[in-house]
Amino acid sequence: MLLPQQAWSATACASLGQRDALARFWLAAPDDLLPSLWASPLGEATKALVRQLTPQSSFTNDQVNLRNAIGQRLQAGFQQPLTIQLVLANWLYSPPGLMRIANPQQNLPGWLLPAYLELYEAAATAPAPVAAISAPATPATQLPQPDFGAFPATLQELIGNRVQLNRMLGLSNLYYIDPEDQEILQELRQIRLDLIAAVIRCPEDQLEQLWATDLGDRYWAMVRSGVQKEPLTPAEEQHKQWAATRLQPSQGGGFGTPGSLNAFLVAMVLFQPGTMRVDGAEQKIPAWLLGPYQEIFAQALPAGA
Repeated sequence: MLLPQQAWSATACASLGQRDALARFWLAAPDDLLPSLWASPLGEATKALVRQLTPQSSFTNDQVNLRNAIGQRLQAGFQQPLTIQLVLANWLYSPPGLMRIANPQQNLPGWLLPAYLELYEAAATAPAPVAAISAPATPATQLPQPDFGAFPATLQELIGNRVQLNRMLGLSNLYYIDPEDQEILQELRQIRLDLIAAVIRCPEDQLEQLWATDLGDRYWAMVRSGVQKEPLTPAEEQHKQWAATRLQPSQGGGFGTPGSLNAFLVAMVLFQPGTMRVDGAEQKIPAWLLGPYQEIFAQALPAGA
């Protein structure tokens, strides 16, 4: 067990941004005291820290790794042990608008549901404002859409764009949780096409350096999401065939030929995990890609993903 390096208090942790300390507390909190702990200053501090987050918020590598590990545990369902502790810790690293819980009325306890709705679904549940008499009528179901700006044309620009990086991660996680949400699906498909275009035009010798940034984490979240199982559009099918051709030695391609790593990265977001194997992967795939390929892509996703 590691000894703590500094003291913290529930009343001051929000103003001091001590979200790591609060996350560790929630992960260790006893089940029978969760409702009373949430009703205490600890719950208020948690909500305050969540409200400080925006799609532009950045996180350390350790925080991203913790959030991803929690996300994988939560994929097993909300009936597993420690689910609520995991949810509360996850909120501290999940900006509103980039995280959603499917069927929250069934999956969250009554004492926590109001906070979730307030923090993460307030825009969707808030009543539409009353229009002035002189204003043109607006359908009640038409909500303002956030402007994320254009997706960067190059990967070099993308790694400096926190909005789009967090959007990639949020959409991938939301699709994994609720693949039936057509709005999420269409937005994820478009961002995948934008990403593919940027990967194709990137110099191959820069890919390793770029994948060592948060971009790599976002890319593997997209691969893990399972969106590849959706029927492909003509544009997506064209990119899939291009990648397959570039990786076929019989077509003049294959690993070791120029642009093969670009094609491989494109292939993994279009082929379903487990359906495209690389013979002799240890000799053909560079070390920075080999581990995630074997862990995330080489095996089929669990049923229902």
